Amino acid sequence: MPELRPEVVENNLRDLSYSLTAALVAGNGMNDFLNRFLKAIAGAFLVPQLVLYDYNESEDLFEFLYFRGYPSDARAELSMRLHTIDLRRALKERDPFWLDHTCRSLLVPLNFQEVLEAVLLLERPAQELEIELDDCRLASCRLVSRFLGLFMSSIRIDANAGIRENLAAKTDLQRAREVQLSYLPSDYHATDKYEIYGYNQSSVLVGGDYFDYFCQREQSIQCVVADACGHGMAAALIMSTFRGLLHSEVRQLHDFSSLFNILNQPLYLGGDLLQYLTGVFFDYDQEQRELRYLNAGHFDPLIVHSDGTSTRLTGGGPPLGMFGSSTYKAQTAPIRPEDLLVLFTDGLIELRNAHDEFFGVERVLAAIRAQRDLPLRDLAREVLGTAARFSHKSQPDDDLTLFLMRFR
Repeated sequence: MPELRPEVVENNLRDLSYSLTAALVAGNGMNDFLNRFLKAIAGAFLVPQLVLYDYNESEDLFEFLYFRGYPSDARAELSMRLHTIDLRRALKERDPFWLDHTCRSLLVPLNFQEVLEAVLLLERPAQELEIELDDCRLASCRLVSRFLGLFMSSIRIDANAGIRENLAAKTDLQRAREVQLSYLPSDYHATDKYEIYGYNQSSVLVGGDYFDYFCQREQSIQCVVADACGHGMAAALIMSTFRGLLHSEVRQLHDFSSLFNILNQPLYLGGDLLQYLTGVFFDYDQEQRELRYLNAGHFDPLIVHSDGTSTRLTGGGPPLGMFGSSTYKAQTAPIRPEDLLVLFTDGLIELRNAHDEFFGVERVLAAIRAQRDLPLRDLAREVLGTAARFSHKSQPDDDLTLFLMRFR
């Protein structure tokens, strides 16, 4: 490959620097800054897809954080993918490196001084050309590393670290957990048309998972399951904000198709912290036997039928609070007697065993099929017991929620 003239490299670096600076000036809040940064980087490298994996130095863990250019339901796949690619190489190397021999997936370490803050994956689909890593793009990668490394360092949330370092009194955290538990249903609704049950366990004293139900119209029920980015106190605060907004809007609305469009704006503009949450909202019409649902970046809900087959409820938009312009379209699904609706957060399916294997969606389905006729509380206990035996951990790495609804 011929070497590029120094002035060409300099001009491209100047263009990228201008784009990143313009994104910083034009942005409004950390989410908007990051969205604009990634858009500018995608344009500079001519790549349609980017993924940001955060690195927590104190716990030596990588965590899926942000994505752009993938389908809205790709979150689960991208989250699990971080355990199958060699991100740890970024701890030793500061320059970008290829994920594999295809030269379509480039990993860029993002450093602030000598500390790795995150890893950026630049990717082109298989049918497109390879990504060229010439002198110009290598210099651009180094600029991106310094710029985004500094940005990621600046947005670190100290609340979770404070918990680990006992900077907050445990009694205060216990009271916070008591308040959080009061947000969850104290009983579980059951009629001759349906029954529901939910279980929640936090990875630390307070967490970012939430589920609830409402009965805002006759012959109907509305349910929600949500999961805030991260865990600990910071995630709990995000979820408390979401819960307050949700309860306010649910009381005012009769048609819930616009609910997530309404909630996205205040969550997006709520502050300068990088924050978002995934969630699914259901509205079940008993007379029509129809389920209407909204999905904001969450795992596809599952319906397990009486014959053991299952259906994924697809469709939706990005996580709430991630992008200011996101819109969400309501989807519908018919319901048959004895159908079983299954929702969960990543804390359940991302449990790992000693061989670093995930518990995964298929094991959740297998556990449910094996005992699907049990009362929902007992069925949940069987699923969670199977998951606990699989992982051999007394405490999950992430907040864990399982929500079940059986139709009669």
